[in-house]
Amino acid sequence: MDPPLAGAENMATDEAILRLCEKGLFKIPTLRLYEWKIPTLSIGYAQNASAFTGLSIPLVRRITGGRAVLHHMELTYSIVCGLSEPLFSRGIHGAYSAISRCILNALKDIGVSDAVFCAPEYSPKNSSDAEFKQSCFHAPSRHEILAQGRKMVGSAQRRFKRAFLQHGSILFDVDKELVESVFGRGSCGSISWVGDFSKAGKGYFKGVFIERMEEGLGADFKKSGLTGEELYLKDIILRERYLKREWNINGAADTDKKHPPADILL
Repeated sequence: MDPPLAGAENMATDEAILRLCEKGLFKIPTLRLYEWKIPTLSIGYAQNASAFTGLSIPLVRRITGGRAVLHHMELTYSIVCGLSEPLFSRGIHGAYSAISRCILNALKDIGVSDAVFCAPEYSPKNSSDAEFKQSCFHAPSRHEILAQGRKMVGSAQRRFKRAFLQHGSILFDVDKELVESVFGRGSCGSISWVGDFSKAGKGYFKGVFIERMEEGLGADFKKSGLTGEELYLKDIILRERYLKREWNINGAADTDKKHPPADILL
């Protein structure tokens, strides 16, 4: 469980853990629970940043796909798993479902009884505004979690040959004015948050969440900090990727021509 960090550092940390797991240096799954030092917008790996370049808040591009997420009053989780773990062999949707089931059970444990999986036929009743559609919380995908028809948890996954990363946002509260300044008026209509259903705080929820993840994934997570290898690689990735405009604004293709992912590991 990390202290609140800047968005660039959070994303560099997730990527460093993933890439070291891909190289086979770590054999057990890694779970991170973290927060954001200041409100930050993250956008998907291939998402066009042009709709957000005039914002007054930081923007960072994720290594995972999907659409934009405004990280503020939330708990963010990430889990990295290697080829040797059964979770890896379940495929994209199988792993997504297994992780989401753990989150759903943890939410129910703290009193969010209305939390459910998104039904395949679900169709959001929200604005068709193009900027709003850039939001991850505009519409849920398969296996994502809703409460009273509104999305509470948004997640994304990136798979390599021998490891994958899934990370996501669990909303505890929402700054409606800030959300609408980013995604447009009415954008909060698709969002739900823990505080509307439960008085449980993030600190208490973390313990419940870890227990449910251990139970659902058959894991035994031990509290620890980043290893020396993870810290070293995180600092390289932070400098060569997440602190650079090429990556955050211009996109993955532009950055990877100059700094291919394989080179980052050298």
